[in-house]
Amino acid sequence: MSEKNIYQRMAAITADLQTVAKNLSVETGRGKSYKAVSERDIIDAVKPLEIKHGVYSYPAERHVLESQILESENEYQGNVTKKTTFYERIKTVYRFCNIDNPAEYIETTTFAEGIDSQDKGSGKAMTYADKYALMKAYKISTGDDPDQTASTDDRYTPVSVICADCGSVVEPVTKRDGTAWKVNDMARFSQKKYGRCLCATCMKAAEKKIANDNALAAAAVEAMHGDAGDRI
Repeated sequence: MSEKNIYQRMAAITADLQTVAKNLSVETGRGKSYKAVSERDIIDAVKPLEIKHGVYSYPAERHVLESQILESENEYQGNVTKKTTFYERIKTVYRFCNIDNPAEYIETTTFAEGIDSQDKGSGKAMTYADKYALMKAYKISTGDDPDQTASTDDRYTPVSVICADCGSVVEPVTKRDGTAWKVNDMARFSQKKYGRCLCATCMKAAEKKIANDNALAAAAVEAMHGDAGDRI
C-alpha cells in the first residue's frame, strides 16, 4: 500500500464503493416525504475503505462567507405568525491525505448553506459541506436533494447581516456623496470584491491589506530586477 500515491488510493476507494443506500426520510409537509442520503450513510460507506487504502480525510479550513438573522411571516385564517431563523453560508476546504506520506494530499472546496430556527444553521452548513466533499471526491451519486430539512415556501426578510471578519452586525453607512449605503448593498459588494460579507470598517481594513500586499509584491519585483541589473 505504501507505494501507492494519493490519486491511486482514492481511485481504489472509488472502485470499491458500492451504491449508498438512502436511509434518510425527508418530510416535505402535507404528509409527503422522500428518501435521501445522510452524512452518516456517506461516512459509514467511506470510512472503512479509507482505512483499508490508507487515506485520512478531514476539513482543513472553514470560512464563514455570510451570516444573517432572517424573519418570515405566515398567515393562516387571519392570524400572522413570525418566525426567526439563523442562516450561515460557509466555504470548506476538505483534505484527503496519504497516511504513509502526509505531505501528499488532495484538497476539494465546497460551499454550503444552513438555516435553522435555533442556533444549528452553522452545524447544518458544515454537515452539508463535509458530506458533499466526500460525495464529489469519491463520485458518490445520490440523485436527490440532500438536506435533512425540506425547503419551504417561507419568504424571509433579513433582520441583520453579520460581518464575517469581526462578527458584528453590519450597519448602513453614508457614502461620500451623501447617499445611504444599505446593508444588503454592502453585503453584495463585499461578497463580490472580498469573497465574504464585511462591515464598513472591515472593508477598509481589507482594502488596506490588498494595497499593502500589492506594494510588497511591487517592491519584491523591483528588487529582483535590481539584482539582475547588478549581475549584468
